[in-house]
Amino acid sequence: MKGSEKINKVLAEVGMKPSEFAKIIGLKAAQNIYDIQKDKVDISRSVALKIVQVFPTFNISWLLTGEGEMLKKTEDKPESNADMSTAIPVVVGDGTIPLLPISAQGGTLNDFITSVMKRDCERIISPINGADFAITVPGDSMAPEYPSGSHVIIKKINERAFIDWGRTYVLDTCNGVVIKRLMPADNGDASKVKCVSINPAYPPFEVSLQDVYGIYRVMLYMAIK
Repeated sequence: MKGSEKINKVLAEVGMKPSEFAKIIGLKAAQNIYDIQKDKVDISRSVALKIVQVFPTFNISWLLTGEGEMLKKTEDKPESNADMSTAIPVVVGDGTIPLLPISAQGGTLNDFITSVMKRDCERIISPINGADFAITVPGDSMAPEYPSGSHVIIKKINERAFIDWGRTYVLDTCNGVVIKRLMPADNGDASKVKCVSINPAYPPFEVSLQDVYGIYRVMLYMAIK
């Protein structure tokens, strides 16, 4: 199977245009996707890895060779009580994910810990496969990229293995939930991360990873009209 056939199937499955898809998987430019569509190049291993990192339902072997099934087989998992620190990706047949009834704080950390049960959450349609949750962004610290009131779709990562510096994440900490761009600590301390707002009116601050229950990558935001 040609690279163009594979990438067009992928785009059709996720319902995205090449430029939007390239941004979501972390490519600096969409030209790589356009080149694949024109069969100038095939899907490289590095691009395939980026795809399955954001869309884990895709079979990496199929992306590279075109053989086998495009999507991995998934099994529905029973509903269970869960807070963000023990989140398990939910695969449901209706393409929806839980909208957490808490907010990613736009300013400084708040002094509270929130636990929620999935069965108590409103569910919203997610255009992205493999997402864990959606959460609402209040405040203007991450404006204009993430406007107040918008929903962000998030997926839990293993922060001990890899953090893509400069990207936006939601952190579930002992002091509350925040949405920020993550950077290394100023002094190079690997036990901390630096949280940076897009709005320059909000100064950056550092958080110890010991105080973090989970880090969730922001995969997409949806404006609420």
